[in-house]
Amino acid sequence: MKQGDRITKARVVTLSLVFAAVIASLAFDTGIGTPSSFGIGQFFLLCPLGGIEALLASKALVPVTLISLGVVVAFALLFGRAWCAWGCPAPVIRRFFKRDPKVEGAGEACGVEPGALAEEAARAIAVSPAPPHACSAAREAKGAAASLRRLVRDKRTWALGVVLAATLVAGIPLFCLVCPIGLTFGTVGSLWHLIVDKQVTMSVVVFPAALAVELVMYRKWCMNLCPVAGLLNVFGHFARLFRPRIDSSTCLRASQGKPCTVCVSACAERIDLHAEDAAVQLGECTRCGECVKQCPTASIRIKAKPAGSAAYDGRSARSAASSDRGDDPVKAG
Repeated sequence: MKQGDRITKARVVTLSLVFAAVIASLAFDTGIGTPSSFGIGQFFLLCPLGGIEALLASKALVPVTLISLGVVVAFALLFGRAWCAWGCPAPVIRRFFKRDPKVEGAGEACGVEPGALAEEAARAIAVSPAPPHACSAAREAKGAAASLRRLVRDKRTWALGVVLAATLVAGIPLFCLVCPIGLTFGTVGSLWHLIVDKQVTMSVVVFPAALAVELVMYRKWCMNLCPVAGLLNVFGHFARLFRPRIDSSTCLRASQGKPCTVCVSACAERIDLHAEDAAVQLGECTRCGECVKQCPTASIRIKAKPAGSAAYDGRSARSAASSDRGDDPVKAG
């Protein structure tokens, strides 16, 4: 089985477990969590933004909250924005309503096709052509300045700043009231109580309506406005585990200079692994594995260990690709 397929199945299982844990708590009052946290007794693994909002709103340092928040922050420092692909229900809702940009097929995206994504990729190639066997993405952008500039330009960073400032002024965690994560689990809990306990509340109508506005009507919520993603992006620039790596010996774009745009088109964050600032862009990687799954030559793999200083893996991955597919190695020609 291909690594991309294994990652997809693992994501489905993980997200199912997240749903099961929260729904069980809401439906059966098991005490293992709330719409924004998991835990037992006084110890909860808080949503990092919700935890910071709680501290700002209360203007007090609560030890249990600090410890719980610290555990989540440590996870984010290790795995970056993995939550966005492995635990957050928002991408699933968008895909269900077909509000995600269409992923081009491998054959279509291996050449420059009409459309905004292909045109954007073509311009990137024209500005920064990939020389054979040594694409410019092999050099990571150095220093924190490049990451800081990217964060400052990101609309989600500004949304995060507005949310934290408003929480400090208002004295209540405002975003928690409209957070798609909490609204999703709250909707499921409300429907459960409606069906099982015959409890009719306004949340049965209000929660789905708010979700529809945030995730269905506004299709770019996750890429433009989500403050949770904005916060995790900050940690993501320090997270080096499980980043995708390219085998330049089989990559169509790196080895042959072909304008293949599959990995860019498949990525929800539109990360270009061939760009000079690929290392900076990977700070927003959600470890979803779509670039691995969609690559026509199986040249992308997610590595468990830190990527070091290059976005490209110099060794030949033909044997690894062969073992994944169960057939002969792919020839990059």
